[in-house]
This record gives sequence, structure tokens and C-alpha cells, in this order.
Amino acid sequence: MNPAACIVAVDVGNTAVKLAVEQFGEVIDHSIVINQTNWELSAIEWVCERLGCKQMQWRVASVHRRAATRLVDAVEKAAPDATIDLITFRDVPMPVAVDHPERLGIDRLLSAYAAHRLVSDRVSGPANSGLVDSSPLVVVDAGSAVTIDWVDESGTFCGGVILPGLALQASVLATGTDALPHIDWTESRDVQLPATNTANAIHAGILVGVAAAIDGFADRYIENWQVTLASKADSKPAALANQSTVKLVLTGGDSAALSAHVRRPHCQKTNLVCRGLLCLPQTTTSTLPTQDR
Repeated sequence: MNPAACIVAVDVGNTAVKLAVEQFGEVIDHSIVINQTNWELSAIEWVCERLGCKQMQWRVASVHRRAATRLVDAVEKAAPDATIDLITFRDVPMPVAVDHPERLGIDRLLSAYAAHRLVSDRVSGPANSGLVDSSPLVVVDAGSAVTIDWVDESGTFCGGVILPGLALQASVLATGTDALPHIDWTESRDVQLPATNTANAIHAGILVGVAAAIDGFADRYIENWQVTLASKADSKPAALANQSTVKLVLTGGDSAALSAHVRRPHCQKTNLVCRGLLCLPQTTTSTLPTQDR
């Protein structure tokens, strides 16, 4: 770590701000809910306690514009020499095959980029073919919303689906009906099928339902991918079409709760959005002065 220039990765979500810094070769994570008083000052204090840098580069990825503005204003006041980069899809060195890249949630793209960098294996084609591809990925970020995205063998972000998150689904049931109760996702609760009381029925329905959706969409992505490869059989190594080469990656605050109920083999990775920010090449991020952003 260069003590003269440190990178601060910030993922501004709908309910919390996640932070990550690298210290002595290790990534240290922290999360702060944004409904607490002076959360932005707490974030700055946490960073300053861990980094003794002469200059900091704050890389901010946000899906919550007001919260991001509040944080940026606080950083500018507390650390006027800091560089603040508001990351967009143009800063992420990953091909994007969606209709409107500028509308794509930056959290989805950074999670996919980090997973591709940290998880994906290299798959070689036949001898002397010159073909080298990566294992495709299904990347799931389970937070306020659940996103299930596909990264193909060329490392291209190909889009995906968005579902309401676990807490959001529970809240909608409680507020949208007269008799159904609100359930607390922080409580430990065993899943019983069939459930024998209302609270357990809601809990199991949402948790197992989202886990089944993850498995189901992964299956459909793989089927579509295999059909596409079969139509181009002469241009891709046959081994690549085996679904066992596809890796499923879970991240996000609810990934641990979902993991036990996802049947497809998978791995969990902490704070992939911030990992993606830390992985960005230095030359890809903008360094515009505050007044030009």
C-alpha cells in the first residue's frame, strides 16, 4: 500500500453505505446504515482512523443520489485535498451488452466485474486454437433488491433480472394486507415446509422463493448460453459449453441467509461492489475537480 495515495471504495446503497480500504495487503470492510444521525461523518471518521495517507482517492459508486451527494459534500469539507471520483459504467473496463448502459445500476456492473476478476477461471480451447475464455458467471447481489446477472465466457456483462429483496417483500406483505404480520429478518428462524404458522409461512415463502428463483434463472441463463454456443460450435471450445464451468456467486447483505437454500453449487463473496472499485485500474477513473463533476 502506498501511504501517499490510498483508495477508499464506497458503495452507497438504498439502506446502507459500505466502505472498503486496503491495509497491509488485506481488505477491511465496514457498513453504516444511512438512517442514523451523521452517518457520513461516521464514514469519514472510520476511513481516517485506518488510513494514514497524505492523499486519498474516494471511489464512490451510488444507487442513492441524495445520499451520495451528502457524502461527497462531507468529504470535501473534511478532506479538501481528497480526490472524489463518482464511478460510472464508462470507468469499468468490462464490455456491457444491455440496451442502455448509462441506465445500468453501477452496483450490478461492479459486482460482476469483481466476480469476473476474483472468481472466474480461464478456459482454454483446443491446442493451437488460440482460444482462451473465462468461465461464465451468474452473479447474485441480495440487498434491498435481488439482482441475478449473467457474465458470458468473453467477460461481457449481459444483463439479468431484478427482484424485490427479502425485507422489501416482507414489508409489502405487511403493509399491503390487513391481517399479515411484519416479520423481522434479523431473527433466526428455521425453515419448515410446509410451514405451520403465518410468520413461518411468510419467512419460508420469501426465502425459499428467492433461492428457487436464483436456481431457476441460473438454469435458464445456462440453457440459453448452451443454445447460443451450439449455433456457433465452430468458434468456441466444446468444453466451455459444459454447465459445470459456470460459477454462481452470491454477495450482498442477505446472501448468507439465501446460501443455505440455493441448490446450485456456489460461493459467497463479501462486498463485491467495493472489491470492484478497488480493482479498477487507476487510469480508468476520472479525476475531475469538484466543480467539474
